[in-house]
Amino acid sequence: KGVNVKYENRKNRNGYKAGALKEGLEKEYVEDCEFVAIFDADFQPDPDFLWKTIPYLLENPKLGLVQARWKFVNSEECMMTRLQEMSLDYHFSVEQEVGSSTYSFFGFNGTAGVWRIKAIKDAGGWKDRTTVEDMDLAVRASLKGWEFVFVGDVTVSYP
Repeated sequence: KGVNVKYENRKNRNGYKAGALKEGLEKEYVEDCEFVAIFDADFQPDPDFLWKTIPYLLENPKLGLVQARWKFVNSEECMMTRLQEMSLDYHFSVEQEVGSSTYSFFGFNGTAGVWRIKAIKDAGGWKDRTTVEDMDLAVRASLKGWEFVFVGDVTVSYP
């Protein structure tokens, strides 16, 4: 209730994911929005995801991105999924957590995050010239002075 949430489907695949994100931000109703939450189709955020992430953006006007942690749904299923979980733990515990806690750069993981739309626009928007549109935008936003925070206690399930 009272939350403006939109779900969009495209009729084409021009620009692939970056093209979809770029096209989404060109919608007329985006002018009335401050933030955009981004999830890949197979990610499963908890119902309180926005309640746990948006306050960071409201408290700090220099904050461009709140990145949540991924959590494999089947991490204990077999040796391969346990190893994948270990690799993911390293990525989030070392690269993301350390970067965030030391106010150093860390990249957007492409999903399970909330961006301030002004930060995306200030950085030049989504570019479909690369297959790493998430890191591309994060670098450009960081160079424009936008800050990021990793929130490790907010997890988004991933099959």
